Amino acid sequence: MAALDLDALRTQIKAGRLQPIYVLVGEDVKLAGRLVDALEATIDEGDRAFAVDRLYAGEEGAEPVNIAASCRSLPMLGDRRLVIVLRAERLLKPKRAGRAAEEDADEGSDEDGEAAASDMSPLEDYVAAPADFATLVFVATEMDRTRRFTKRLLERAAVVVLDGIRADRPGDARQALAAGVQWIREELQREGRAIEPRAAQLLVERAGGDISKLRGDLERLLLFAAGAASISVPDVEEVAADGTTVVDDWGLTNAIAAGEPAVALREVALRFDRGDSPHAMVGQLRWWVSNRLVDGAPDRVKSALDALLRTDLALKSSGGEPRVLLERLVVELTGRPVASRGWRR
Repeated sequence: MAALDLDALRTQIKAGRLQPIYVLVGEDVKLAGRLVDALEATIDEGDRAFAVDRLYAGEEGAEPVNIAASCRSLPMLGDRRLVIVLRAERLLKPKRAGRAAEEDADEGSDEDGEAAASDMSPLEDYVAAPADFATLVFVATEMDRTRRFTKRLLERAAVVVLDGIRADRPGDARQALAAGVQWIREELQREGRAIEPRAAQLLVERAGGDISKLRGDLERLLLFAAGAASISVPDVEEVAADGTTVVDDWGLTNAIAAGEPAVALREVALRFDRGDSPHAMVGQLRWWVSNRLVDGAPDRVKSALDALLRTDLALKSSGGEPRVLLERLVVELTGRPVASRGWRR
């Protein structure tokens, strides 16, 4: 199938007429997440638990044979099944064992080995003859178009490219900055908000050409500066990391304990940018509440556990974008500073 632009995809989603296979590929992970949510919304809310599968490529239960089997399973309710494969670059551009040093130079070849090719055969067979009641969606930041499976997939799928704002040549840097600033202004205009010119430039600069980081930073700014008519340079400096920050595994819990929501939101962003599992972060926060908050602020434990349970259920039932769910959770958990009693890390 030919490439599909965003407007055409949105038209299909609005009409509820989905194609059998989509590939959403590019750096704009936040936009990809919104499109996935929109695709999922085409399934009746009461049916989603039985008709929608969100799988993470490379993780247990998301092997090619399982993805194909999920697509072929008749929906228990409704008339359509939706299978979403996240982090699909692990399938479309996998790393080669034992060749990390040569990866950049050799990824264009198809020498991944016959074992890897045979592992993909169940999914390759499905792509060749997809079920008429299912829609399969691959979400990837990149892909190797020379691989056998990817070639077969691109022959059958509707491909939507989600471009970023990265400058490929030095001369493009100014144009990329201007495009980023314009995008910020348009987003804020839709929210009825404004931003200082230097703040917008700083926000783009700190994103380092990463459109997903830019989207995430802007969403955290809107949350942090709720009620303010205009976002300022100090707001950006407080919330948006500069891209050189070293991730502290305990920075998130320490920020919550210190009663610093902006810092906690920034730590969430750093953890996601590093690729940390949202379930692991919820587990860490549960440990903190059960072992630390219970001593420092016992009156807050019940509401904190309720928020953790609600977030955990939402993550497991595809009840929202994981990053947004975690951001809301840390805002709920962050209250007055909690005395460390010697345990702060």
